[in-house]
Amino acid sequence: MATAQAKPEPKGDGIFCKEGVVAAAILNPVREELTGSTLEAYKISGHADLIASSPLFAGLSEHHCEEVARRAQPKKFTRGEILFTQGQPVHDLLLIRSGCVKITQLSSDGKEVILWIYGPRNVVGVFPEPLSSSQSCSARAMAQSTALTWEYGDLEGLMQEYPRIRKNIGLILTARLDELEERFRELATEKVAKRLSLALLRLLKQIGKKMDRGVQVDLSREELAQMTGTTLFTISRILSRWSELGIVLPRREAVLVYDEHLLELAGNENL
Repeated sequence: MATAQAKPEPKGDGIFCKEGVVAAAILNPVREELTGSTLEAYKISGHADLIASSPLFAGLSEHHCEEVARRAQPKKFTRGEILFTQGQPVHDLLLIRSGCVKITQLSSDGKEVILWIYGPRNVVGVFPEPLSSSQSCSARAMAQSTALTWEYGDLEGLMQEYPRIRKNIGLILTARLDELEERFRELATEKVAKRLSLALLRLLKQIGKKMDRGVQVDLSREELAQMTGTTLFTISRILSRWSELGIVLPRREAVLVYDEHLLELAGNENL
């Protein structure tokens, strides 16, 4: 009678052998920890790159940008989602990573007026004394957007560590005041075609999307009318004329600009 042969120990990559089981038990948590730390470092690096490109953190070293990034909270916003509302206490500062956000105020009769539209690398909710302030306007995502956010309590700590941030906030607020004054002057002195041309040129820099035939601004004619202090009919008439001249292509909720130089000339009525 044939004698029973002892079964050989399983071979392979060590997972099934006794020693392999012990090794796997030791190494798997280490692999998971390394993977987790690597992913976290990758995220921090990506956030730090965005932070370094924003005027809010201009002048900070790469190491300091990474420290700021570690204290940020990433958030996502769907199209039409409200980030904050007028009159609400100030809680967070947001740095837009992707998408765009429109800043609005309500008039006494409840009509919405667009003040600004911000794209990537711009900050939303900037105040010199945030903890004693209320939101002077509302913010709404115009497209699916992402942002890094800091609670102002945490941001105060960052400003203590990195005083340059406080200085940058002052510079940002000054620049925005200068732009408001310039736009007010345009409303008081410029014709509608000029105001529309200047508004589109600003928007191209803020939220313009490069297309095959030009740069597109995703804004409706009604929104352009709000920004330039005129009527929907007037905006439609001007865009139709510019379309015939080959300067722009009006779309349902967007304007494709073929040539920025021609757009500037059109505003100056040199065509």
